[in-house]
Amino acid sequence: MRKFNISVLASSVLLIAGSAIAATDGSLGVTSTGTSVVTIIKDNAVQITNVDDIDLGTHATLGANAVASDDVCVFSSTSAYNLTVTSANGIFELQNGGDAIPYALTWDAAAVTESGVMSGLTGDNTSLNCSGGTNATFEVTVDSADFNAANPGTYTDTLTLLVQPE
Repeated sequence: MRKFNISVLASSVLLIAGSAIAATDGSLGVTSTGTSVVTIIKDNAVQITNVDDIDLGTHATLGANAVASDDVCVFSSTSAYNLTVTSANGIFELQNGGDAIPYALTWDAAAVTESGVMSGLTGDNTSLNCSGGTNATFEVTVDSADFNAANPGTYTDTLTLLVQPE
């Protein structure tokens, strides 16, 4: 008997809670009132666009560091986002077989670490494509001494830029 009363009570609570957010029709009379619950859900979402490959060029030697950057757009429905950058090579280095050239990476002039998350970044919360513009820059720098000490060849890496809303 006790189990039955608890389940009837639980069913009644669910029924009352469910009807509290449902539309109602009016009844026939001199006046009649209906109600309608209006709902909209804002998703927590981000999107990075305008990402291009970084080409540091072809050189036999470097007299100064090789630097190249890319301007991107980050949309965040909350305005705030965090960024995690990972390298296909496991660490920030350009590889050619067994040879490697390390490089530094920045996001909006702040150093990016290989194992860290950058948080508190601000994206555009009104336009998925920053109204055709950009709002963030990532930059790759190869030190001239590291480049000059490397064997000839084509050195590459693939970066994954993961943005998440905060």
